Order: sequence, then C-alpha cells, then structure tokens
Amino acid sequence: MAERELSLQQYDMIALYLKGENISDIARKLNVNRKTIYNWLDKENVKAELDKRRRDLTTQANQILMKDITTYIENIQALARDNSDKRVCLAANQYLINRIYGNPTNSIVTEDKTDNKKEDFDLDILDEVDLSKVIKLKNK
Repeated sequence: MAERELSLQQYDMIALYLKGENISDIARKLNVNRKTIYNWLDKENVKAELDKRRRDLTTQANQILMKDITTYIENIQALARDNSDKRVCLAANQYLINRIYGNPTNSIVTEDKTDNKKEDFDLDILDEVDLSKVIKLKNK
C-alpha cells in the first residue's frame, strides 16, 4: 500500500529542493543520508507533492507577471523599434513575430508556378549572409 501522507522532513526536503538546494546540502540540513533524499524523491506521494508545488509556483509567478504584462510588451516593442543596436532590434522583432505566428521551421517550401516544382530553401543559410551588404545593395 502506497504512503499518502508526507513526513515533516519530506515537506522540508521538497521546499529546499524547490529553492535549488543540492541533495548533499538538503541531507545535511535535515540530518539524513543523501540516499534517503533520493529514496524520497522516488516515492509517488513525494513526486505528486513536488509536481503540485511546481504548478503552484508557476501559477503564482504568472499572476505576478500578468500584472505588468502591458509594460513588458511596450518594452519589447520599444526595443524592436530601437535602431541603435541591430541585434537587439532583430531579436525583439523576431520574438514578437514568433509569439504571434509561432516559431518558423528550418526550411521554406516554394512552388515554381511555371513547372510546378517545389524547392526547399535552408533558412540556416541566412546566418551566413552579411545583411549589411544586402541592405547596401538594395539601397543602390
């Protein structure tokens, strides 16, 4: 029969674990063997409590962040418009586009209208292209 109730030490272990403490430090603080901590972490009731606490922490963090979501969006939009650092501007624009449309795939499939051939273009090649030269060529 599986245990349902957690001991006080197990509750303390979970709290320390979620704070980022390592196993050795948790064992020392609770005055138990490291192996005991690993055994507890393998128990279904401890796993369930750990998952519940993680979900609770995520919910709390999301609630805190949602209070200022408008400010965060405005800051990202300001970075997207800031031309002083092209990398920051590009990253902010990519982030905003990806949030709206999702992350792009690694290739684009195009169809040639004349002979109905499909071609794959590798988007990773864009990493090799010097965009400043492309912009200069376009401006000529």
